[in-house]
Amino acid sequence: AGETCTGTSQEFTITVNPTTNVTDNIDDQFIFTGDQTTAVTIESITENTTFTWTAVAETGIQGLENTSGNTNIIPSEELTLDADVNTPLDVVYTITPSAPGDQVCPGNPYTYTVTVNPITGVTFIDDIVVCHNNSVGPIEFTSTVEGGTTTYEWSASGDNIGLTQTDDGNGVINLFTATNTTTAPLVATITVTPTLTNGGASSVGDPLTFTITVNPTAEVNEIASQVLCNTESTVAVVFTTDNTDGTTTYSWTNDNTATGLAESSGTGNIPSFTATATTSPEVSNIVVTPTYTNNGIECTGPTETFTITVNPTAEVNEIASQVLCNTESTDAVVFTTDNTVGTTTYAWTNNNISIGLDDSGTGNIPSFTATAGTTSQTATIVVTPTFTYNGEACTGPTETFTITVNPTAEVNEIVSQVLCNTESTVAVVFTTDNTDGTTTYSWTNDNTATGLAESSGTGNIPSFTATATTSPEVSNIVVTPTYTNNGIECTGPTETFTITVNPTAEVNEIASQVLCNTESTDAVVFTTDNTVGTTTYAWTN
Repeated sequence: AGETCTGTSQEFTITVNPTTNVTDNIDDQFIFTGDQTTAVTIESITENTTFTWTAVAETGIQGLENTSGNTNIIPSEELTLDADVNTPLDVVYTITPSAPGDQVCPGNPYTYTVTVNPITGVTFIDDIVVCHNNSVGPIEFTSTVEGGTTTYEWSASGDNIGLTQTDDGNGVINLFTATNTTTAPLVATITVTPTLTNGGASSVGDPLTFTITVNPTAEVNEIASQVLCNTESTVAVVFTTDNTDGTTTYSWTNDNTATGLAESSGTGNIPSFTATATTSPEVSNIVVTPTYTNNGIECTGPTETFTITVNPTAEVNEIASQVLCNTESTDAVVFTTDNTVGTTTYAWTNNNISIGLDDSGTGNIPSFTATAGTTSQTATIVVTPTFTYNGEACTGPTETFTITVNPTAEVNEIVSQVLCNTESTVAVVFTTDNTDGTTTYSWTNDNTATGLAESSGTGNIPSFTATATTSPEVSNIVVTPTYTNNGIECTGPTETFTITVNPTAEVNEIASQVLCNTESTDAVVFTTDNTVGTTTYAWTN
C-alpha cells in the first residue's frame, strides 16, 4: 500500500480523417422538356475523395433513368414533363463525398437542381369581331405555364384595321380604334409568339394565332322619295346596300300613318300600299336604320331619311248654274276648293259657244255678255281640277254646271186697225218668233173712248165694238213681251200699234126750196158736225 509500480508501455494511434467537401463548381441546370441535362463531373479538394449521389424527381418528370450512383460522374439525362404539367419541376441531385481511409467519413452533402421547364404557350384568345370606330383592347397576353418569365412578340398581317404594331414585348396590344371604311369586313391576323425564360434558359413556345375582324359601318343606299296622288299605289320600297358579306337588315320609323302606311315602325322592305290624303298633302318622313351583322356582331350605321308625300284628290267646290237673259252680264265664275297647301288649277270646256263663251279655257271665267237668238241656249261647262304639290299633279273628278241664256222677249208686229163707229174690232192675238219657254204679253191703252175699256191688260185683246162720236178716237196700245224659261223672266222691247175709230158720217139738215119756174135755186152747201176727218157727200136726184 502506498507503493507505485511502473508496468510495460502500450502504443496505439488515433487517425483523424479530414472532412471533405464537393467543390462548389456545379451550377443548377435549367432545361426545357425533352432536352438533355448536362453531365456533371464531381470534384473535391480532398484527394481520393469518393462520392455517392442520388437524384429525386418531382412527380410529372419522366425519363430519369439514373436515380443514384457512386461515381464522380452524373450522366446526362433526357427529361420530359407530363403533358398536363404547366409549371417547372425539379430533379434534386444530392452528392455525398467521403474522405479516403479506413474509416468512412462522409463529408457535407452537396445539392444542385435541374429544373425542367415546360414549353410555354399563349393562353387562348377568342377571335374578336368589332364594328368600325369601336375601341379594341387592351389585349393582354398570358402564358399557359406558371413560373419563369414569359415575354411575347406579336405581329399583324392581313388587312389594315388601324392597328399600330408596337413590338415592345410587354404582353399587351394597346387600346386602339378599329377602322374599316370599306364595304366588306376587314380581317387582321395576329400571331403571338411566347418566350419562356427561367434560370437563364429561354425557349420559344408555340405561337398563338387569332383574328380581329372589323365589320364595316352598316349602310343603306339612298332611297328615292315618292310623291303620289290619293288612291295611287306606292312603289314598293326595297332597301339595298353596298356592303358585302355579312347581312344587312333594316328597321324604319314613320311619323305619319295618314299617308296609308299604317305602321309607325317596321323592319325590312316596305311593300306597295294605297296612298291616302284628304284635303291637304300628307307627308310620311321615314327614317331607315341599317344594321350590318357579321360573325355575330351587329353594327348600326347612319340613318337614311326619305319621304312619301300623298297629294289629295284635286277638288273643285260645287258651282252654281246661271240663267240669264240675252245681253245680260254673267256673274264671274270663281273656282274654289277645300284643298289646302298645294295649288289647285282649273281647266274647263264649254259645249255651246253661242252663249258668248269660248269652247275651253283655264282658271276662273270672268263676266261676259250672254247671248241667245230666238231660243234659249244652254252651255254645259265641265271643270277639271288639278292639285299640284311637290311637282306632282293630281287630277280630280270634274264638276259640271250650266249657263242658260234666255232670248230677248219678242212680240211680232201688230197690224193697226181703223174702224167705223160701232164696228167690231179684229181680235188682237200676240205672237212671237221665240220658241221654247213661255212668252207672255202685257199692254197699255191710252184711250178708252175707242171702246177698249181697259187702260191696261195682259194677254190677247179680244174683239170689241169700236166707238167714236164726232171725231176719230185713237187708242195707242203698247205691248211689252216677257219670255220666261228656267224660272227667269226676260222682258223684250215693246211693240206699239193703234186702233182708230172714225165717227159715223153725218150731214146737217138741209132746207128744202120752193121756187117758180125760171127762178134760180139757192146753192145747196152740205155741212156736218164731224171734225178732224173729211166728210164728203154723194147725192141722188
